[in-house]
Amino acid sequence: MALVVFMQLVTMFILLLMGVVLFKKGMISEVQSKGLSIFLTKIAVPCNIIVLMQREYSYDISIAFIKTAGVTFLICSVASLLFFLVGKCMGMDMRSLGLFSGAGAYSNVIFMGQPLILAMYGADGLIYCVSIMFTCNVYLFLVCSSLFAFGGEYKKPAKLMLKDAFINLVCFSSVIGFGFFMLSIELPTPIYDALNYAAITTVAISMVYIGSLLAMANIKEVFKDKQVYVFSFLTLLIVPIITKFVASFFLDGLALNVIVVLMGTPAAAATPSFADVYGNDAKRASEFVFVSTLLSMATLPLVAQFLCT
Repeated sequence: MALVVFMQLVTMFILLLMGVVLFKKGMISEVQSKGLSIFLTKIAVPCNIIVLMQREYSYDISIAFIKTAGVTFLICSVASLLFFLVGKCMGMDMRSLGLFSGAGAYSNVIFMGQPLILAMYGADGLIYCVSIMFTCNVYLFLVCSSLFAFGGEYKKPAKLMLKDAFINLVCFSSVIGFGFFMLSIELPTPIYDALNYAAITTVAISMVYIGSLLAMANIKEVFKDKQVYVFSFLTLLIVPIITKFVASFFLDGLALNVIVVLMGTPAAAATPSFADVYGNDAKRASEFVFVSTLLSMATLPLVAQFLCT
């Protein structure tokens, strides 16, 4: 299993390097990079979610789907608490503490999750990806956004927080896809093909986008900061171990393995932009993404080999 994951990561890393080269050569600007992110979150990912849910209804899968969503929210909450406590012990100020604990709970489930799970478990594992993506997206807007604003001047009203958490395309597509699954509704071929053509761009564009983000980082400065190593150690190794322990009380089999792998992915590529929106340090957030993404090449095969049965 470790070899399968490693080979998939090598493929993704090649795509990531393409993004680095394109940005360094001036073929992709910072503005165009944001455009890739918009396409992913507004088109490719929502289409992908609906396509993944196009399968025959199964009672067992539907129950596991709902349980996986609940366990994911619990794990994200535990991760935030862990990072908050560690950050406190490291003497971080409130603003840094909010970024540290928010970024630590929001892994790169949406952009890295699908190709990893597809390589490991095939199409059967992808339905649980949808459950985890939906929950992580809700957690991002409900909790992480508040943590990113921690210690700053930006205060988000509770009503707006709830609206952002549930009124977005990722949530809409998850609900629609799950509804189609529950009712065994099969999309007409032209509609399915159109959604599928958009969906299959997710992996390539997401890796190019992450590569363009990494190209903006100052490598010499990043690797001198011990905080990024602590962050990476926690998110890439400690969180999946905790996930395995906690989730095993509620899940088993494929659903358990999928959540363990996805909770071991690096910091989400969207973290810097969200940190910026809520008045936190986007540069530090990009450093978390950069180092954890590089180190995940070594840790994800270990997670797959030793924590997934």
